[in-house]
Amino acid sequence: MPIIDCKTGKVRKDYTVEELMEKAREMRAYAMIALTAASSGHTGGTLSIMDIAAALYLKKIRHDPKNPEWEDRDRVFWSTGHKAPALYIALAEAGYFPIEEVVKLRKLWSGFEGHPNRLKLPGVELSAGSLGQGLGVAIGCALNAKLEEKDYRVYCINGDGELDEGSVWESIMCAAHYKLDNLVSIVDRNGLQIDGPTEKVMGLETLVDKWESFGWNTIEVDGHNIGEILNALDEAEKVKGKPTVIIARTVKGKGVSYAENVVGYHGIAPKDGRSGKESLNKALEDIGDPKFTKEKVDKLLKIADDYQKGVDKQIESLMPRFSRNYWWNSTDTMKVKMDATRNGFGRAIEKLGDDKRVVALGADITDSIRMSRFYANHPERKNRFFSMGIAEANMTLVASGLAKEKKIPFIGSYGVFVTGRNWDQLRTTVCYNNFNIKVADAHGGISVGKDGATHQALEEITNLCYLPNIHMTVPCDSVETEKATRAIASIDGPCVVRYAREATPVVTTKDTPYKFGLANVIRYRGERENFIQAFEVKLSPDYESENEDLSIIACGPMVPEAMRAAYILKEEYGIETRIINVHTVKPIDKEAIIRAAEETGIIITAEEHQVGGFGNIVAGVIAKGKRYATPLLMDMIGVEDKFGESGAPWELMKVFGLTAEHIAKRAKKLYDRKK
Repeated sequence: MPIIDCKTGKVRKDYTVEELMEKAREMRAYAMIALTAASSGHTGGTLSIMDIAAALYLKKIRHDPKNPEWEDRDRVFWSTGHKAPALYIALAEAGYFPIEEVVKLRKLWSGFEGHPNRLKLPGVELSAGSLGQGLGVAIGCALNAKLEEKDYRVYCINGDGELDEGSVWESIMCAAHYKLDNLVSIVDRNGLQIDGPTEKVMGLETLVDKWESFGWNTIEVDGHNIGEILNALDEAEKVKGKPTVIIARTVKGKGVSYAENVVGYHGIAPKDGRSGKESLNKALEDIGDPKFTKEKVDKLLKIADDYQKGVDKQIESLMPRFSRNYWWNSTDTMKVKMDATRNGFGRAIEKLGDDKRVVALGADITDSIRMSRFYANHPERKNRFFSMGIAEANMTLVASGLAKEKKIPFIGSYGVFVTGRNWDQLRTTVCYNNFNIKVADAHGGISVGKDGATHQALEEITNLCYLPNIHMTVPCDSVETEKATRAIASIDGPCVVRYAREATPVVTTKDTPYKFGLANVIRYRGERENFIQAFEVKLSPDYESENEDLSIIACGPMVPEAMRAAYILKEEYGIETRIINVHTVKPIDKEAIIRAAEETGIIITAEEHQVGGFGNIVAGVIAKGKRYATPLLMDMIGVEDKFGESGAPWELMKVFGLTAEHIAKRAKKLYDRKK
């Protein structure tokens, strides 16, 4: 069924197989332009799924772009949300919005987020990005069609690496049990995932036999032969009494020579930008669509560039203003180095590998979170590294078994997955048993930026800190992350280290005092050439009150922002600030917090997290421990009860009000109230 007018039943647009092949080529060109304009994204899977996307949206499914919510439309769920560019371009080609808009991919407020958001774009059926969930939702829609006696069909696009997830197999079993013959899963079998070939990460074959054993009708096709794809979709429609899976054999990075079958191009845009051996120009040359002239490409990239300039202007209008610019490295003084906090974890895990008891478990993202440093220069440690694939729940349980046998397992992934998907396993198996497991809560907060809300961990301080037996550290920079990781390795019991992905200011040194469980008190001493030199740091028990005007209590990447806020407050208003770096959130340094409340009378908490996750813990300490001989004013800085979105990390820091400028503004308001 081609694209139709749902009110009249008339055909809006139909394509021949030859025209679809041409469209798929055009779609690949748009994808490479959009990825280049974004400077990030998932090239490999976007290109491997493109022929299937063209066949579905331009020929097979019954839908009306003029009425995206038409009740009788066919539904397509993208469980592999990272292939979002292919979805956006297919929707645009079908007529949901102008095709030129897709070059705004991954840009703030554009709607074309790093992973699909159904609340932002018409035609998107499911906000997705956390692998393993789409097929279950598709089953619910297919069941509804049966209940309501509707004849719409439901399709779900799954990745092969995604099949590591146990939740997928629960859904596979469920769909067969209910004989959902109106449901089709299309598996993009390109053979690669982040950590390498699927069969090396976590063996899947024989895939056809597995699906058949679960009661599914199986069809194998060449995922780049549109005729075969359409025939398979037609064949699936004739099957009665069981769901169908189409296993589409594809090439990751299809159509772009330097990306084809290259693991590294799973999650990056063209390395060389516009021109070079691995560039947009080379990709367009490979794709070979004559419509994409230099003039056309220039025009499309200008749309993206002009949009970004508008975003930049709007963001800056939201920033509090002071007598001068205090932004990082914007002047000749107060210079600071930047380094990704994940590098600190990498340095620590490499050293900890010398202990034969330490083992490492990966969840298909080992290099990104720096877990790979455990074995990268130490091939003899390979037998102590275990790839779990995309299966955080199983990884946690396997680690529990190893811990029971006196090993010290480190597990890790994106924070939102390694602390969220397997929270029950962490609660019941790890914490209840008090197993000695160490969790690398990587890419915490909004540091993953353009990947968007599904990958931004903003809830795990709350989720984890209320678990008995857990220890949690949220270090402020890469140097402190290394110290914190080594510290938790020596603690007997469950421990979590939460760290960011992108580069953040380095505000500590190897000589900065550090003790797990004790906060650091930081004081601004005057403008210096280097930012670190402008501050004095002491362990909280060693600090004596200087009768400061207020206290900022912070954790993680908000500590550098708190320090910069203290700098602003002193230089602009002469306000003295006590900064408390609570790098250990559990057990928390209660005495340091209570003293700050009693001695300064103003407390502001700062967290790169849903507001109150950290702040309410601090408030609880104060409420329970403060003697209340003096009044107290308190405020909390954090993400205000909302999900994240796609944008550069520093853009999001500004938009969510997490920068020093915002902290200083709020602090001044409280200070004025006190006076």
